Amino acid sequence: MGRQHSMKYPQTLTDFNIFIGGIGHLGTSKKVSLPKIEQIRETITAGGFERSVDTGVFKELESEFILSEFSSVIFSAMSDASKTADGISIEAKGSIFQGGERISIVATFKGSVDIDDGDFEAGKQIERKISMKLNRYILEIDGKEMVMLDTINMIAKIDGKDLLEDLRSHIQ
Repeated sequence: MGRQHSMKYPQTLTDFNIFIGGIGHLGTSKKVSLPKIEQIRETITAGGFERSVDTGVFKELESEFILSEFSSVIFSAMSDASKTADGISIEAKGSIFQGGERISIVATFKGSVDIDDGDFEAGKQIERKISMKLNRYILEIDGKEMVMLDTINMIAKIDGKDLLEDLRSHIQ
């Protein structure tokens, strides 16, 4: 009887497309920096040790992505966003390849946008950097919502558990 080996194959991100809610395709992306999910910590000294403790407060959410296209769609979205309080909605849709299978990954960002068009150089590929300060962030892997952070409504769901549910019940 043969022995079965369970081997992990490396994951490769094969492509990323960026879409703006209500407008359409913004472009393909070379790089998407997802927001860091960090809590603010305080240092305390107790029992002869200095250590960090979580405060239960999350740091500001920021994201950045680099586009390989120069699309004017982003300016339409910026002018429309001036009419809403929570900002522009952008989706980054990608595909991860691992061991012969593809897994979808979707990151949804909502917030304010900054654009850095950098330098125009003849003969060089276009690079446009979009930075966002986020009010809302959702990460779905293979169709499952893994993270949903909503700074306006005080929601911090990680793997289905809302870490701020008690806080909302105490103060609302």
